Amino acid sequence: MNVGVLTLLGSFAAAGPVAPGSVPVPGMGPPAGVPAMAAPGGMPTLPPGMPPMLQPGLGMPVPAPVLAAKVLAPPGVRVAVHPGSKLARISETPAVFGFRPGYVYRLELSNLPYHPDRVLYPEIEVHGVLVPRPGMNYMDWPAPLVFNSRDIERALAGALITKAVYLEDPEKAIPAEFSPNTPYEVSVGSEEEAIKAAIANGRLVAIVRLGSKLPPPDWLAASAIDGTILAPGERYLRTPVVPPTIRFYGCKLYDPIYGPRGPKEECLVDGGDKLDPLGIGPEGRLGGLNPTDVGVEYTIAGRRRVTTSNVVCLCVPRFVIQRSEIAPFGFDAPSAAVVNIGAFSLQSARDRLAARAEIGREKPVAVGIKERTMGYVGRVGTSFFIGTSRPVVMGQIQGARVVGVVVEPEQLTAYPSLCPLTVTKSVDPSGMVQSGDIVTFTIKFVNTGNKTISDVAVSDSLSGRLEFIAGSAQSDRAANFTAGENEVGSAVVRWELPGLLLPGQSGVVKFKAKVR
Repeated sequence: MNVGVLTLLGSFAAAGPVAPGSVPVPGMGPPAGVPAMAAPGGMPTLPPGMPPMLQPGLGMPVPAPVLAAKVLAPPGVRVAVHPGSKLARISETPAVFGFRPGYVYRLELSNLPYHPDRVLYPEIEVHGVLVPRPGMNYMDWPAPLVFNSRDIERALAGALITKAVYLEDPEKAIPAEFSPNTPYEVSVGSEEEAIKAAIANGRLVAIVRLGSKLPPPDWLAASAIDGTILAPGERYLRTPVVPPTIRFYGCKLYDPIYGPRGPKEECLVDGGDKLDPLGIGPEGRLGGLNPTDVGVEYTIAGRRRVTTSNVVCLCVPRFVIQRSEIAPFGFDAPSAAVVNIGAFSLQSARDRLAARAEIGREKPVAVGIKERTMGYVGRVGTSFFIGTSRPVVMGQIQGARVVGVVVEPEQLTAYPSLCPLTVTKSVDPSGMVQSGDIVTFTIKFVNTGNKTISDVAVSDSLSGRLEFIAGSAQSDRAANFTAGENEVGSAVVRWELPGLLLPGQSGVVKFKAKVR
């Protein structure tokens, strides 16, 4: 089976179990005797019959990890996973569990405040996971499953509470600081609105429902699937006995040569030029400075120009909750109605289980790729692929091929004839940080041309996930500094550096920001 067909199959397989009678893919299951998941932070194996995602460039299967989730409740509340079965495990809250994506789980909340004799059975649908970065242990970044006192009281009174938990897109971040144990909750009118808002603003990872009817014992026993929950203190997770039943964020359709497009929700970026391109307007003012952009203006040969910097990245996942509540209304009767006759038929019905689909494994009929176009000429000879972001050249002779890829440089290289001012941005510390950490950004500019530059101005519009620390701006040259608000609730910092910048000379500006 070629890589392209396998990739296409992976995208469909994420929608649910493979239909009965379909051809199994060899080599997709775990070796005999090997546990299904390594220690937390490692990569677990896939459920039976689920094609894995391919590691870019190697063609090796990379299974999806579990979703780390932290159950947050008032002091003294106990939470049980797989309640009503022999797999049941009880822990004191807060407690962190690992849930396999694609399943619906039942928890049991007991020893509730002011109601020690009552229990609740929240339902958890797991739709997505984190995509780990180098040095990142995804069990250290749990999604919050919040059951506060208000939620518990409302659920016991008969209300149905739905919470859509999503990994926030940094480009659509809420400009506020909040901790992982006190996540930001947005109230909306209905469950459908909550789910749509979560998908529109990031990656949906879980849907939590609290207050539904008490499940019968046989339902609890049937929903307890071995190999799907990593409980506190456990290091390994066995292969589940039942394949996933709901859609989850897993394998995405991608170009088999270019590779998958990396997700952006785990990390926030700053620098470069996004959306509207930077430019100098008719009145000599800088235009196109969007949030996260860096614009550096300068004058050369009597003309005002602008350039930008490289992009820096901070990995700090943050979860947000969209909450809806349906309160009971009507009348309360001590006995149920015997007969109910309605003048209208049933308007709609919804099944929570995904519909099964027959998937052909021979070849895709048609593939639409939005990332870039590509061309292929001849079975013997050279093939030339042109991408919108990087070129790929492949030579192929009777099955053997050599692939060359031109990638972007990590640091900018000067082209004196096009841009004589080279700008480099860096951040300390880089990589993995925590909300509340303070980082230092450094922007260095160098005249790498052979002409004199004058009146340099450095502008940086910060992401909504960053809060500028007042009084932290620095410059190694005389400068006029200003700071103002931008459209995402953060700040635009600007240095105006009058004077000349001779060939070979450089300058540095710095500032500090708090990660929200």
